Amino acid sequence: MIQILFSGVSALILLMSLPAYSQIGKTFSPAKEMNGIRLDNYKNFQKNWRIVTVRFRKDTDEMRFTYANELAWKTLSEGSINYPDGAVFTKIGAHTGSDPQFESSAVPLGIRRYQVMLRDKKKYAATGGWGYALFDPEGMTFPEDPELETQACYACHLMVENRGDVFSRPFNLASEGQFYFDEKSQAKLTFNAVKVVTLPEVLKNLLVKISTVKLLRNTTLEKNVFQGTLDELRPILLREAAFNKMPAAFMAADKKRFVMVIPTVDKSCPDKAFLIYSTDLKMKVIKKPYCAL
Repeated sequence: MIQILFSGVSALILLMSLPAYSQIGKTFSPAKEMNGIRLDNYKNFQKNWRIVTVRFRKDTDEMRFTYANELAWKTLSEGSINYPDGAVFTKIGAHTGSDPQFESSAVPLGIRRYQVMLRDKKKYAATGGWGYALFDPEGMTFPEDPELETQACYACHLMVENRGDVFSRPFNLASEGQFYFDEKSQAKLTFNAVKVVTLPEVLKNLLVKISTVKLLRNTTLEKNVFQGTLDELRPILLREAAFNKMPAAFMAADKKRFVMVIPTVDKSCPDKAFLIYSTDLKMKVIKKPYCAL
């Protein structure tokens, strides 16, 4: 068994996820409010708030912009985890593409989603004092059960309870120093070496001639899984697979939903080629080649 340190691949990871025991495929009507949070209560936050950091997800081609209001920024910049009521983090997830006149660059092309974390220790006591919300580009909720999504967000953020349940770390562009995470601020994730013969058939069928896989084990996450969970765990599995040069996987408690990264050989991507398998919303297994160059 090995423990690795996850240093916040995403500036603000909000895993809006559906627990394994919920009704897969059930949809909910879009609404303007989730957990008492409305996006229109924070109009123009991207113009008026502090920008904490910007991250680019190579595997999903998504650019992420994280913002903090003054209460959240003051606490974050002081290195404290005692966020007061009223502290808010927001994140914009944007589609990206290349600029026709600068094709090697990645530029934001449109908003995919908004995410919000609101501090209210009494109101959101059941989820560590934070309220979570996810909205589409029009400010409406997605067609998943908001109560179950909330529990999944909380399960994910418990991985950084030592940071006040906040993944974000500010990056000072005026500083000559490098951005880093000290060990105390890093979340610990556990990978176990597991024999392939002990895995469910859906994984065994993809691991022909492979005897061992590194399996990410986290009971809370396993019980709270939706597509967002699988998407967010992909970079962690990529790193683990690259480091150990063997497959790395995560499977939900229902033994049906999963994401797995397998090192492979590709002359166009020497020593950096992988195959990523994951289930989609319809439980179909999707295969995607990926080059980590």
